[in-house]
Amino acid sequence: MVAAAIAPSPSRRLIPAHRVLGSAALALGLAHLASIAVLPHSLWWMSILLVMTLWCTKCAWGVWRGAPAQKLLVMSALMGMLHMAMALGLPWMGEHHHSATAHSSAHGNLMLLLALPEFAVMFWAAILCHIQRSRLSLSGNLLTGGKAQV
Repeated sequence: MVAAAIAPSPSRRLIPAHRVLGSAALALGLAHLASIAVLPHSLWWMSILLVMTLWCTKCAWGVWRGAPAQKLLVMSALMGMLHMAMALGLPWMGEHHHSATAHSSAHGNLMLLLALPEFAVMFWAAILCHIQRSRLSLSGNLLTGGKAQV
């Protein structure tokens, strides 16, 4: 059922950007798994990280197979913003670092380091969405003979 949900339709054309973007997002998923293994987290945060990593992997796999990039765009934007909030130590994120006090700079630096590729994936997912929309609009114009549909 999951495979059917992320499988591209036969009408979609796979372009190299799908593979590049999907591979980059899958690599980010592996980076998140590495952060779970290397850095100490509470059980609650580990489960949240695992859910987010599975979500990231699902979207990345879909894009790698030619699916639209909108879900990956939204996911990477949310993940990047969440990493920034945790790294900056905003009030509602204090428990991420096991107390309301300041966290170690190494942990904060790693979150900032993970936020950068999240925003890069978001940017390239937006570019891919634009390409997909342009191709869809171009094929629609070809089918209607360039006439606007009402």
